[in-house]
Amino acid sequence: MKKSIKIRNVSKSINGKKILRNISFDAYEGEIIGLVGPNGAGKSTLMKIMTGLYSYDEGDIFYYEYNLKDDFEKCLSMVGTLIESPDLYKNLSGKNNLKIFKSMFKDIDEEQIKEIVRIVELEKYLGKKVKTYSLGMKERLGIATALINKPKILILDEPTNGLDPIGIKKIISILKNMKDTTIIISSHMLSEIESLCNKIVFINDGEIINIKHLDNDVQKKNVMFEVDDFSKAKLLLNNYCINEELEVYESDDTISKLNKELILNNINVYRIYENKNNLEREFFDLVGNDDKTN
Repeated sequence: MKKSIKIRNVSKSINGKKILRNISFDAYEGEIIGLVGPNGAGKSTLMKIMTGLYSYDEGDIFYYEYNLKDDFEKCLSMVGTLIESPDLYKNLSGKNNLKIFKSMFKDIDEEQIKEIVRIVELEKYLGKKVKTYSLGMKERLGIATALINKPKILILDEPTNGLDPIGIKKIISILKNMKDTTIIISSHMLSEIESLCNKIVFINDGEIINIKHLDNDVQKKNVMFEVDDFSKAKLLLNNYCINEELEVYESDDTISKLNKELILNNINVYRIYENKNNLEREFFDLVGNDDKTN
């Protein structure tokens, strides 16, 4: 895989307060990276720096071989962005909104626009005024505006904020189908982040405190075994356990075999339950329950 983003030791202060400290991570073509952290951790500041809305005091950001400081326009020509709420003209139709964004770039043809509209599933609504759109439709139109220049890198700050489950599902489906695009996304919806992303960057107090790589193998499940003889079960399942508990991450077939193995060894299995909030649990372990609001 080709490296598309390289961030090295990026720091930023605002009004004398250090907002970001030595942020460093890499991204590769086709990766979806989630930025996770409490309010005020520095996620939005980092995204605004990456999209040219904020300057930064120290460090370097490279988009492919180009340095953001030295090749600002070239770098931003590769980037599509949606920071906070979509900036749309509500009294104009969706189609006219896209025409306005199209005029900001060179060599954008109508076929390209049609393809973007198809991706975000808004073909039937382009002629309607944006003020009649649901929140989910506005978000999808916002993503369409971010895709106008066929960006290699897409940076999205809370694109599912306020959406109902159907709207969230549509946004996630759109992003999952963008195979060759590097996507950086922040969200408080940890379950959606976990299902969507290949990598999670945990940020707290302006620093990266952990980077977690996700398998995202839909054929596997994370389950816990509840038994009557923990010590004996731990010996049997030790090669499969992902921590000190009887917790495994395996396919249904393997989980069934492990269950049979326990029973054959006279271990009573009281319950097998699926853990669906691993990222949420890890998030609170890393940053605690304090929710900053600066």
